[in-house]
Amino acid sequence: MTFCCVYGAQDLSESVTSKPKIKLYCLYTPQFQVMYERYFLPSIKDDIQIIAREYQQECSSGTFRSDGWDKTMLRKLELLKEAVEEHWNDKIFIYSDADIIFLKPALEDLLTCLGDHDFVVQQGWPQNALCAGFFVMRGNEKTLKLITTAHRLLEEKISVDDQVALRKALKEFKKGEISWRFLPSEQFPNGYRVLKTGAAELYSANSEIVLDDSIILFHANCCIGLENKYDFLMRVQAAGK
Repeated sequence: MTFCCVYGAQDLSESVTSKPKIKLYCLYTPQFQVMYERYFLPSIKDDIQIIAREYQQECSSGTFRSDGWDKTMLRKLELLKEAVEEHWNDKIFIYSDADIIFLKPALEDLLTCLGDHDFVVQQGWPQNALCAGFFVMRGNEKTLKLITTAHRLLEEKISVDDQVALRKALKEFKKGEISWRFLPSEQFPNGYRVLKTGAAELYSANSEIVLDDSIILFHANCCIGLENKYDFLMRVQAAGK
């Protein structure tokens, strides 16, 4: 069963003549609900509309690439296809995983980074690899092709997860056919980028973290297990205050 919750900083019954808010899409399973409600949602500092979807727990452990993870990622790609279609004609939307917190208002910087591109995405590791956990996207034929191709690659088990599927899907575009770029890694870092050891090891409770004042958003990836994710988010949140 799928549940949908819509959140906004203002009453959604406001005048239809008002400028529509940019939507941020997020999905989570029951294992991530507390993370979503305690860390992700309260951290948002922009006046945007949150479209949150709760899906059934198809990955029993909730651990990256464990059994059932691909099924949850298929649901994610289906949500993204829906978002692209709802934002046709180059309208803009945001997608975020639930293991993310915002340390500062982000919308203005995100729109500046997007510019005229089709999408901008968080940089993964290694540096030339995208991270599918956070991006800003326009709804058009190019992004629809990207998402539907990634869904097919994952469904046919050609790719192991949504992130690899999106990377492979990008390679099916001719040069210049789709315009995209990375978000600045200093402002939108992944887990490795705040570890003193860098990519030498995954996050653990004993890891030393180093934060920069320029950080707008933090993604608690590059760690294994929900307990570590909670700890990572808690430490970065506390250090960012």
